[in-house]
Amino acid sequence: MLQPAETSYFSQPAAGLDPRLFRSGKLDPSVRAAILQLLLNHLNAKYTGAEAWSVAWLAGSGVSYQWAANREPGDLDCLVGIDFPRFRESNSSYRGLSDKEISELMNEGFRESLHPKTELFLGTFELTFFVNVRTNILDIKPYAAYSLTDDQWVVAPSPTAQEFVPEWEQLVNNDRTDTINILTKFVSAKNRYEQATNDALKANARSEMRLAYSQGLSLYEALHGGRSAAFSPSGEGYSDIANYRWQSGKRTGAVQAIRSMKKEMEALDDAQTKSTYGVDLPDARTLIRRAATYRN
Repeated sequence: MLQPAETSYFSQPAAGLDPRLFRSGKLDPSVRAAILQLLLNHLNAKYTGAEAWSVAWLAGSGVSYQWAANREPGDLDCLVGIDFPRFRESNSSYRGLSDKEISELMNEGFRESLHPKTELFLGTFELTFFVNVRTNILDIKPYAAYSLTDDQWVVAPSPTAQEFVPEWEQLVNNDRTDTINILTKFVSAKNRYEQATNDALKANARSEMRLAYSQGLSLYEALHGGRSAAFSPSGEGYSDIANYRWQSGKRTGAVQAIRSMKKEMEALDDAQTKSTYGVDLPDARTLIRRAATYRN
C-alpha cells in the first residue's frame, strides 16, 4: 500500500559537491544564469520590476554533499525572497494583499506556469521555486544555501552525515501504521462508492471517504507543519526531530500516499462541483485575493 522512496536525508555524503552544478565550490555561471533567467522572466511577465524586489537562493540536498542519493530526477530548490514594500511600490494593484497572500499568489504562479517547464532542468534536475514569507533565508535555518543573486554561499554545506536518535524511530513507525489504517478505510469506502447502486449508498460511502481523508489531512499537516516549525527561528533546522519525522515519512511512502489520497478526494469534489454548478469554482482564499486586488 505504501511505496517507499529514496531521500537524500539518509544518504551518505559524497566526497564533493555535485560536479554538474559546482566548480571549485562555486556555482557554474551558466547554471546560475539559466535559473535566474527562468525566475526573472516568469516574475516580470506577471509583475513589474522583479530585479528590484526579489532575491534568490539555491537550497536543499542538491547543493549539499548528500546530492548523490539514488533519486532521478535530482532535487533542486530555488527559494525566493521578496522585499514586500518595494513590491507593492512597483505593483500598486497588490497593495491590498498581505505578505502571506502575495507569497501564496506567487507560489501558485510557480506551480501553474513555471514548474511544468523545470521538471527536467538541464535534463536531470527537478527544479522548483518557492517564496517564503520570511525574506531572510537565515531565518529558516537551511542546511545549505547558495545565493544566486550574490553568487556566493550564505550557508556552506557540512561534509559530515546527519546523526539520528534511535528513539525517534518509534514515532516514524506510528506514522506509518496510522497512514496504512487511514488508507485502508479510504480505499474500502471508495470501492463501496464506486459500486453503489443508489444515491443514499453513494452518500454514505462518500462520508466515510471524507472522514478518512480528514484523518489523513490531519496527519499530513502534523508532519508538514512540524517540518515548517523545525526550520523556523524556534526550531533546530536540519537536525530537528520534526524534520526527521518528515523525511522518514517520505522514505516509508506515508507522505506520498497521503498526497495521492488528497488528490483523489479533491478530484472527486471538483467533479461534483462542476456537475452541480457547471463550472470549476475557485477556493475561498483565491476569491479573497481577487477581491483585494480588484479593490486596488
